[in-house]
Amino acid sequence: MLKLILLFFIIFSLNAKEPILARLTNVVANDIQRFSIGNSSFICEVYGVVSIEKVLRDKSSNSICVNSLIDFYKKNAQLQYFTNQILEPQQRYSIEFKKDKCIIYAKGQKTLSEILLEEGLATVELGFKDKEYRYAFKKAQIRARVAKKGMWSNSIRQKCLADLIGK
Repeated sequence: MLKLILLFFIIFSLNAKEPILARLTNVVANDIQRFSIGNSSFICEVYGVVSIEKVLRDKSSNSICVNSLIDFYKKNAQLQYFTNQILEPQQRYSIEFKKDKCIIYAKGQKTLSEILLEEGLATVELGFKDKEYRYAFKKAQIRARVAKKGMWSNSIRQKCLADLIGK
């Protein structure tokens, strides 16, 4: 019965484009979180971005790129667990489902995707055309690039260009 109620909330959210409240149970990676509603849990991957972690998980990423990302995290260990500093387990967050991903409102109207972009831990997906979020995401990415944060602080972007925009 509870799964039926959860399914109803998810379908309603998809149709109404209204956020639902879900409890964060754990941060799997900067770009993947586990949430629950009642006794049912689900995984959310951030919407509209390609994260450093996604490139590292992808077996087809080139070794030069992977090695530069591993070196980046060795030098910036706190950034590998950055989302743990932003999201609090057991707190409720507003979530919207878009395609097969989630828009997680992490700080008021600011999404986790925007925050990852601002920290240089992700890039906007190639061909991202969502009119509602495109401007905010591009603006966040430009702020990281100008401030030389995350992947913009060294040559990761050049070494990983194909992997970051092609996922």
